[in-house]
Amino acid sequence: MRLLSTVLLLALASPSDGWADAAWATATVARLNALLEAPNRERADGADRLVREHLAVDEFTATTFGDYLEKSLDAYRDLLSDLRFAHLVEHYRSRLVRAYQHRLSADLAVQLASPDWRGLRLDSLEVNGQRGRAQLRALLATRSLGVEADLILADGTWKIAELKIDGRPVSSHYRRRYQSLIDREHSPPVLEAQLAEREYVVLEDFTATWDGSQPMEWGPWKKQDRHKPVLYRVEGRSRRYMAARDSSHSVIVGKFIQWNPRQYPIMTWCWRAAALPLGGNEFLDDANDSAAGLYVIFSKNWLGVPKQLKYVWSTTLLEGTVGRRDKIFRPWFFVVESGATNLDKWTFEVVDLEKHHREKLGGRPAKRTIGLGLLTDANSTRSYAEAYYADLRVWTREAFDGGRVVNYCGGLPTPNGAYAEENLQ
Repeated sequence: MRLLSTVLLLALASPSDGWADAAWATATVARLNALLEAPNRERADGADRLVREHLAVDEFTATTFGDYLEKSLDAYRDLLSDLRFAHLVEHYRSRLVRAYQHRLSADLAVQLASPDWRGLRLDSLEVNGQRGRAQLRALLATRSLGVEADLILADGTWKIAELKIDGRPVSSHYRRRYQSLIDREHSPPVLEAQLAEREYVVLEDFTATWDGSQPMEWGPWKKQDRHKPVLYRVEGRSRRYMAARDSSHSVIVGKFIQWNPRQYPIMTWCWRAAALPLGGNEFLDDANDSAAGLYVIFSKNWLGVPKQLKYVWSTTLLEGTVGRRDKIFRPWFFVVESGATNLDKWTFEVVDLEKHHREKLGGRPAKRTIGLGLLTDANSTRSYAEAYYADLRVWTREAFDGGRVVNYCGGLPTPNGAYAEENLQ
């Protein structure tokens, strides 16, 4: 939005003791002129510093997005303890604040490069306790605009909490920009990706969960599994992943995650099989085990049955096999890895969700998904399976067609096996 930069330019002029004089105003104008005339790189670095240091980004984020986070995560409210739900919301709030800060910095850098800018004039500044308000004029090449800034004293420093340009709040501009996503309550990673103007959404990187804990947003999919041990743990520090081990329980863990699979139809992930269930064959009831399985739940049919696809690492079926068991409502599965060739290696997978949906479920997918499921199991074969999952993403088709979907699994750590013996009996 034009004149977003006024937010930060005003911050240069906000005195810590609540008063201003001619010397301060002169210095402000000089710093403004210097920033406007700086080379592009210096201007971009300056924009980032100004947003970081002088904008009350937490408050600006709350004003812009309101209770979006709580609404988009509401499905977890009854599934998590109050403490864990609060932690989950705070995790995504910190990510949203960081992404919004970067968006504001990038927009500011662009606007500072506009040749229309001439300067900024401070008309008045009122301070009342820890709140203040400044009235300014933004001077452009052919006109000027009225600017009103609400200030807040935070940690001894005046920061900008809201800005109005000719009476229009800047926060409302950004709210409108992402209104469709907010109204559909798409998940926070989607908003984060769009703020960053990325071609992909990180659906899960397991950073919401402490090392060694059960995954924060993943829980037993089926009601009858809720009394069973959940043998999934988040491991790793610099890059996290989820460890899954099974010998007899076969618990699918699910996560609510909503995105538009028409906008982001290409899915990628990293996984690593360490032990294959002996004789596993996804066609057979008595051998229906997979070292690793990923479910994508698109929507439900008129009977309330999930429309879903499953991608598996099979012990015996050849890569490229597509099928399903001969029972009602069983999901179609796609074998994307087979056997021991890539055992104990992080492997990168790419699938076209939209294409597979059209082929096996009919037509285009709904514009809002339900979630994902993960399953490592060995109960049917009475053996043992172990696998690891990391960095699940979805991409635009333009990124895929343009060759920009590349293997990012390099650098994932070697699993430490710390929880291998836990509750396997």
